[in-house]
Amino acid sequence: MRSYSRRNVLAFGAIAGTAWLGSTPARADNSVAIGFAGPMTGPVAAFGNEIKRGIDLAIDAVNAKGGVRGKKLVVVVRDDEFDPVKTVGAYRDLIERQNVVALVGTANSAAMLAVTPLLNDQYKIPAICVHTDATAIIHNQAEKEGRDNYLFRLGMFGSGQADFLVDSIVKKFGLAKVGLLTWTAGYGQIGRKELTRRLSELGMKPVADETFETGDTDMTAQLLKLKDAGADVIMHYGTIKEAVSIFQTRKKLGDPMIPFVSSWGIAVPALWKAAGDLAEGTIDSNVVTVDGPQSPERQAVIDAYHKAYNRQFDDPASFFDAYDAVMLFALAMDKSGFEPSAIRTALENIPSYHGAGLSVDHPVFTKENHEGYRLADMMLGRWTSGKFLRIGYDEKGPFVTPAEGQKRYIDPKTFALQ
Repeated sequence: MRSYSRRNVLAFGAIAGTAWLGSTPARADNSVAIGFAGPMTGPVAAFGNEIKRGIDLAIDAVNAKGGVRGKKLVVVVRDDEFDPVKTVGAYRDLIERQNVVALVGTANSAAMLAVTPLLNDQYKIPAICVHTDATAIIHNQAEKEGRDNYLFRLGMFGSGQADFLVDSIVKKFGLAKVGLLTWTAGYGQIGRKELTRRLSELGMKPVADETFETGDTDMTAQLLKLKDAGADVIMHYGTIKEAVSIFQTRKKLGDPMIPFVSSWGIAVPALWKAAGDLAEGTIDSNVVTVDGPQSPERQAVIDAYHKAYNRQFDDPASFFDAYDAVMLFALAMDKSGFEPSAIRTALENIPSYHGAGLSVDHPVFTKENHEGYRLADMMLGRWTSGKFLRIGYDEKGPFVTPAEGQKRYIDPKTFALQ
């Protein structure tokens, strides 16, 4: 079995110009197609377009080195408008008419759950999910029955993210009085269930369990209940709009604020754009950040992004996970050829990977595990003067690195910089 080391990945990793942006490529004999259906228009188009940028730059990098087995990669894109029904139709078109051999997953968990049985039971086409975190997408019926599972993921997943958040805050920060503040919509409900489960596994339960509705603008009642319960940290699952309302209410109350930690739902630059200094000191989970010092490999891709698009990132995790998904498909195709079932098997046998986002010295996927990120590969970041800085740990405690060689330690009880 070929070993895919840092050198192998970097051979694909030279950055060229922007990839072809049309929706129906010329299907020459020397090309092979990867499909993507996602929200390219509408209120969440930022996610779909960020995934597409990751796909494009990765395809450019692969093709600049001659493609895979002499074939050029192309991407075929369909706009699913964040609608699961349209996602199903788009997947049928991509597979039956556009002859894609692999897919980068869409940006909607409900949509990905809808196409999972199609991929596993009917089409048998591999897909790497890069934005959707519903646990059941990967841990699906095929996995439960021991059948070939064509669904893979790069990024956070529900149960793993909850384990990582709780373990980090309880074990590394030493905060034991956890108060929950979660959204009543699906994403928040799943998060609340998983956080409560993990706390219970550690012999704990939340000191307060508060929720909020979509569009709520005043969180006074919830925050006062959390304070009265003695919470020493607020653990949040939700999205940006209501998070900003939480921050505004915290400022209005004027009391010393309970430290605030959240899932990757708000770990995007749009949070700072909406909340500004109100987000200072909050901590979120994620798998990558583009702020602070970076590895040479990641910095090269960041520079290529800015050169190609002349803009700041909307969602770095979606971009980098999509970029790595294409690179992993290229490695699998280089090893196995272009038959979808062979690509799936090859994905399960890449022993290590050092890419733009994920960098690991263990197998990315195995037959038993299709989650590319393990808990040890996840990160916490602290919002610091507009930058989302990765949190590290040493004998003195948690810290962030605003610049190369500079450490700013975090008070684990307040999240303030010391």
